[in-house]
Amino acid sequence: MSLDLWEKFENFKFNDYRIIKKGLLRNDQGKLFIYRDNESRLLLKAEGNANVQDFNFKDKTGKVAREEILIEFKHKYLDQKILVFALPINRILTQSNGENIYVDIYLVDEFEFIDSHSSIGAEYLIEFVDGLKIDHIFPHSMKMNEIHEKKYELYGANLEFIQKIINQNNSTRNSIKFEVEGNDVFIIKLDNEDKGVILYRINLDTGKRGKIRKIISYILGCPLIYFGYTFVNKYFAPSYSYLKNISTNESSLLKINFQLPIPLSLNALNVIESHFFQNLLNEFYAKYEEYDLGNIFFTYWIAVNSNSITAAVHYGSLIEKLQAKYMKIQNVSYSKILDKSVFKKMRKQLEGQVEAFELTDEQKEIFLNKIGNMNTYSQKDKMDFFCNDISLLRSDIEKLAWQQRNDAAHGNDISDINQAWKNTIILKELVNKFLLKLLTSSKFYISYLEGSPIIKRI
Repeated sequence: MSLDLWEKFENFKFNDYRIIKKGLLRNDQGKLFIYRDNESRLLLKAEGNANVQDFNFKDKTGKVAREEILIEFKHKYLDQKILVFALPINRILTQSNGENIYVDIYLVDEFEFIDSHSSIGAEYLIEFVDGLKIDHIFPHSMKMNEIHEKKYELYGANLEFIQKIINQNNSTRNSIKFEVEGNDVFIIKLDNEDKGVILYRINLDTGKRGKIRKIISYILGCPLIYFGYTFVNKYFAPSYSYLKNISTNESSLLKINFQLPIPLSLNALNVIESHFFQNLLNEFYAKYEEYDLGNIFFTYWIAVNSNSITAAVHYGSLIEKLQAKYMKIQNVSYSKILDKSVFKKMRKQLEGQVEAFELTDEQKEIFLNKIGNMNTYSQKDKMDFFCNDISLLRSDIEKLAWQQRNDAAHGNDISDINQAWKNTIILKELVNKFLLKLLTSSKFYISYLEGSPIIKRI
């Protein structure tokens, strides 16, 4: 099995394997092909000659246990096996050259390749990612030497003839090298594609690799969609590979346009400087759990992928969550205006005045309940305190966008669509400014409010 620097399904031959467990396949005969469709879903295709039983074939109905959808393969000669968890999504019967043919398509949830042969020494872990839309110049090069030759030897005469067919070198600036916990990691962008790989010299655990992918996604302004990974030696021979299906949400994220939230160089807008990238990644990584960045980034990409009205609600909630996290970490509170004991006296006097008015019991109850909420700061006040604490100045248009976010949250009519769209951009940039201010040492962010990217001071 060869995966090269990406999934190379055309090199994979199922006919080298025999079926040990057929799952929901019709039978253990026919031809099998694994591939991804235009939406990046992982699919298995089975086709073969149809018999009488196939015309009356019926799938299982009701609840199907996971072990029932497992298709297990074992190599005919090598100590290799494949596990495929697949559900049928389409079955057809057709004719070809006068023969009846069945063609079944299965949605593959997970695909595992395992080679337990001890001579394969895995040295690298390679993750397959898509959505790497950034078009900046990467700081490091990846050199490729391609040599093809034919060798002719005359035994006994000590003669050797070599015909060079291909002998070329290629070096492209398409990689970023950085360190996490003292370990080397590389991002390699494939030529002329949004696909790429993240290469680890050692096996970092799944949780840490997930954190790294999410941080990279935010820094590079494009959500990286995880397709799977493989352990390989220096000859790209895999000892273990895992591939997964892409969900509808992940597929839709692949359509997001690239927008960088932060400059990665102060010399040029289209260059990544390695120390910029390294510092940002380390700073986000150090505070990942403290600020719950897994959920922050998840909501962030939902907002980016939403319409402008819905997105405003998500950006507003992100800002409020960052405020709450900061308050908890710094042990500060913007909740109560007066001390409880002082407000208790004030409340007693106000309740007495309400009772003195000629009001119905229902009206009195309403006003008395409102008194209980009087000691709480408004969200506008909380935002002012928060920004003062972190020394972040907001412009008038940022203050206005923050005030008007409630229109979207409460379903109020939007009178000016263009202004609402602009407010959403402002709220997104506020999220970026707060994230960078709270978690990094960066002094700049990128604004798209004027249409083209402009570096601005936070």
